[in-house]
Amino acid sequence: MVAARAASWWVVVSAAPLLLGLALALALAADAGQGPPAAADDGLAAQLERGREVYAFSCTTCHGATGAGFAEARAAFPADHYDCIRCHGPRNPPQMTPQQIELSQSVFSLGVAPPLADADALARFGTAAALYAYVRATMPRWDPGRLADDAYLDVTAFVLHLAGIHPSDAPLRFETLATVPLPAARPQP
Repeated sequence: MVAARAASWWVVVSAAPLLLGLALALALAADAGQGPPAAADDGLAAQLERGREVYAFSCTTCHGATGAGFAEARAAFPADHYDCIRCHGPRNPPQMTPQQIELSQSVFSLGVAPPLADADALARFGTAAALYAYVRATMPRWDPGRLADDAYLDVTAFVLHLAGIHPSDAPLRFETLATVPLPAARPQP
């Protein structure tokens, strides 16, 4: 017992100079204006990277890797699914009979997902707020509303980026969504 207390005491005594030196170094860094490491970048580049990750995981299956739409997405399907516009929910088996589909009601039509890398395709929303609300309420198609609000905001910023719509150099914020107009669609020739 005495040996254990002596060993504990020795650890405390030997660590004290190390802890004192660390505290002194932090104090000197703060005085020099360096302070602790900065928080993670929360600028536009960071938001677009987060949005790209959400898009890659949740959107590419229907809208394509570059946002070119369903035609691009379909090219990544297995050859026997190129003409398929129905998708299975995540808990469904890979193959389902028509009877299983009818009974489960867990298969839905993908429709023809529009290209997102096209400002004209987004023009119908009018503002970033309307686009965000639509995406938040209806996407991903197989499980709408499953993402966190911040993830929907990030992917909305990324979709605007894909479409070449850059409202500012600042990240998209909930407070400013309604102030970000989407360009009107160009007349078709």
